[in-house]
Amino acid sequence: MTREQFEELVSQALDRIPPELMRLMDNVAVFVEDEPEPGDPDLLGLYEGTPLTDRGEWYAGVLPDRITIYRGP
Repeated sequence: MTREQFEELVSQALDRIPPELMRLMDNVAVFVEDEPEPGDPDLLGLYEGTPLTDRGEWYAGVLPDRITIYRGP
């Protein structure tokens, strides 16, 4: 599968997330990368950011959280 095909599948999957869950993805960016770091060959995806349970009134003006989806090893 080409990278473009994989990115299209990821986009389609994101479009299928129900609105009530998509609202929770405020300030989150999704990226596609070819492969994870060599130390984590089985990693399919990674969330980096502040969990919703840790966000308080102070949570503003920060860079987006990041979800990285790996195309494969």
